Amino acid sequence: MGAHTITHCENCQAPLQGAFCHACGQPVASPVRHAAHAIEDVFESFWHLDGRVFRTLRDLLWPGRVALQYLAGHRVRYIAPLRLFVILSLLTFFVGKLAVHADGPAFQLDPGDTRFGQMQTVAEVEQARDAALRSIGEAEQQAGGTPGASPALVVLRTQVQGAAAARIAELRQQAPAAAMPPTTQSRQKGVTLDSEWDPAKDPIRVGWLPGFANRWLTDRAAKAQRNITTMGSDGDKVLQAFMGALPTALFVLVPVFALLLKLFYLGSRRLYLEHLTVALYSHAYMLLALLVSFLLVALGNAFAQGSLAEAFSRLGIVALWCWVPVYLLLMQKRVYAQGWLATSLKYLVIGSIYLLLVAFAAMYALLAGLVGM
Repeated sequence: MGAHTITHCENCQAPLQGAFCHACGQPVASPVRHAAHAIEDVFESFWHLDGRVFRTLRDLLWPGRVALQYLAGHRVRYIAPLRLFVILSLLTFFVGKLAVHADGPAFQLDPGDTRFGQMQTVAEVEQARDAALRSIGEAEQQAGGTPGASPALVVLRTQVQGAAAARIAELRQQAPAAAMPPTTQSRQKGVTLDSEWDPAKDPIRVGWLPGFANRWLTDRAAKAQRNITTMGSDGDKVLQAFMGALPTALFVLVPVFALLLKLFYLGSRRLYLEHLTVALYSHAYMLLALLVSFLLVALGNAFAQGSLAEAFSRLGIVALWCWVPVYLLLMQKRVYAQGWLATSLKYLVIGSIYLLLVAFAAMYALLAGLVGM
């Protein structure tokens, strides 16, 4: 049956008055009947989406332009903020996992700290590890309820465990199995170290978190410890797991950031969803900057170390991330249209709170990546 013989829309049965249904918008031409229409439909959809993508990304480079236009009602020309955020999240971390790799152990400390890399026996490593963990435990008690301090110490505890585990694994690979004591051989097969952190006796305590959250952190850290004991020498695997958990952590941070904007701009009378739109577009720009950074890393890795191209890529990454905080300040100023003094003060306070949340989210991503290995 040709398209000219169809008198009613196949979707909603409304009388047809042209090439498209005036009620639901469905075209009369059916792509399942004509190959030419199918090809035309594919290219039309591609170019329509492609135009919106380029328009959105182009205007996103100007601080606040897309958010202001979208909030003013000019929405058809842009990709919706949530959709853009999701697309950029998937694309950015997909490229990141391809472009960024780690060589060597997953966890390394400053040589001036515990010097695991310079130690020649398992006993030395265990002794230094236990001393470092005791120091961390004392610091955790002193930190008390200080927000931001305890999460950093949790990450440091994990780093110490990972660095020690990586060095112990390296020493055991160097020594013949027959020369090892029976207890050491059994530990090499996967039994945990005798003197490692015991979560039951020394649980994680972050003073400003409720009990169930501390128990959850302790359980995650214990599982992460078991993983890094066996996988700590594979830095790339840990890095890939970490990057795989980052999108989830970032997705949780966006509505929290929107809530901060709502609290600090109550006088603007904007709805929470409007602040969420601003948060999504600001995070979309940061994802775009991260995507460009990953591409520059890949570009630098494609050339010899010390070459002009490699230096250019590093310089580009530094310049890009020097601009990001300026971009966000300008965006906040243009969207909320307050004076520079009020905007700067709010920007500093919101930024400080958000950096603490980012540190906690990074800790979560690290633990989630290790737990999921």
